[in-house]
Amino acid sequence: MRMDRRVFVTAGLAALAAGCQRRNQGDMVVDPNTNRMYGMRSDGVPVFTDPSLFPNRRLKLSVRNMSGDAVWDLDSTRDRLYRVFLDKGYERSDGTDFGLKVDLNVVRSQQFDRSMLAEYTFLGGSGGAVAGGLGGGLSGGGPAAGAGIGLATGAALGAIAGYFSVDSIYVVLTEATFGVRRDSTRPRRVVTFEGSPRIEEWEERGYDAFRKTQRVLISNYGGGRDISQREIADDIRERQIRSLASFL
Repeated sequence: MRMDRRVFVTAGLAALAAGCQRRNQGDMVVDPNTNRMYGMRSDGVPVFTDPSLFPNRRLKLSVRNMSGDAVWDLDSTRDRLYRVFLDKGYERSDGTDFGLKVDLNVVRSQQFDRSMLAEYTFLGGSGGAVAGGLGGGLSGGGPAAGAGIGLATGAALGAIAGYFSVDSIYVVLTEATFGVRRDSTRPRRVVTFEGSPRIEEWEERGYDAFRKTQRVLISNYGGGRDISQREIADDIRERQIRSLASFL
């Protein structure tokens, strides 16, 4: 009887602890160690490709910040992302010889504002198609038109507002664009001498352009209690960089 009572008390304490633990809401994930909530959404899908598909796999990476958040270290972000892309098999361009281009523009990096849910519907929508994304594959002649694909359904970013104060919620949103340079896969002449590096000559075509492009909006967000805005902001920025590394 004494053992049964001990088991009952232990089970009761476990149930009480579980009741205090915040549960996942929609696509929000709870960190069990800190009880903070995190989420990630996109209005499209990552680029489905491979470096072996491109004869000229030299990649030029541009990172811009239009958010006004001066904390972003663009040089450090660019170097970190380059290392990831190089590990995947791409080559780093010297700035002029590239065949592929990735442009990352931080458009929002700020504490939560409800107006964002109306401006970027994929952050707080209940699923279904959202305008401005890409339904799959690379598009020709410019940014894709048509319906996008929400990566998750549910209350999304709006779910955080019911748990935390605005000062404890941070959002980072980046516009990621991938482009394949026109005629970049057609060298006019390739010269190789024994014991010498390969020499490539690219045919001049006048004004250059991109043959195909793909654009995706990627956002990371999160919040917590008893945490400074700077601390949650740094955490969300780190998560955003990891998400951007999976873009290509």
